[in-house]
Amino acid sequence: MRPHPIHALFACVTALLLSPAIGLAQEATPKSVSLTAGLGYVSSAGNSEVQTLSVTDKLVGRNGKWLLTQDGDALWGTNAGVENAGRYLFGLRGDREVSKRMAIYGLAAWRRNVFGGVSRQFEEGVGLAYHAIVPNPQLLDFEAGVGLLQRRNTLGQDESFSTGRLGAVYRYFFKEKTYFDVQGVYLANFETTDDYEWDSKLSLVAPLSNTFAMKLGYTYHFRNVPPAGIEQWDSTFSAAIQATW
Repeated sequence: MRPHPIHALFACVTALLLSPAIGLAQEATPKSVSLTAGLGYVSSAGNSEVQTLSVTDKLVGRNGKWLLTQDGDALWGTNAGVENAGRYLFGLRGDREVSKRMAIYGLAAWRRNVFGGVSRQFEEGVGLAYHAIVPNPQLLDFEAGVGLLQRRNTLGQDESFSTGRLGAVYRYFFKEKTYFDVQGVYLANFETTDDYEWDSKLSLVAPLSNTFAMKLGYTYHFRNVPPAGIEQWDSTFSAAIQATW
């Protein structure tokens, strides 16, 4: 039986944990502005003609008590010349530190996933973030907020409703640039309680040099009430090279 891709991810984590060369992270002074971009590409020909391209970016700016973040994620794929994957996400977020443990945030996001029944989706929200554990060698954040969501499905139907948002982030630093993290977001529809969705993401990053790193990732998206004929979930396992400046 072929191993599931998620098993490969956890095997890598276990190998890192057992490596005697790994030490605890040393907390570094953060840059005022940093950019991380990732690229993954797979192409096959002959008996199977498959192409898959994934692109990610994350731009972070810090100014006093403010933290501004822009992130993007795109996945596109074809099989025998026919598009069979297309998921796109663009987000903006601002965090304002209230204390060492608490921050307030505002966010806006755009999503498109025609194979998941979403022609376009906009989300706006505000909330609180609590830093339960600060870095060195790990961090743990919890978030809670409210917002609005506007969605058009691939049948041309529009809907707009208020939302509740719960989130969590856990990250463990094996050393300064080598880390494993888990992120999860639950989004509730206040007007139709059955129509909830959640996203989870697992990542393992190990540096190849001061600029480049290898990233293994697994994402899972679940929507309880998708349009007719659409699966409730999407998942992706990826291996990519990323660069940070």
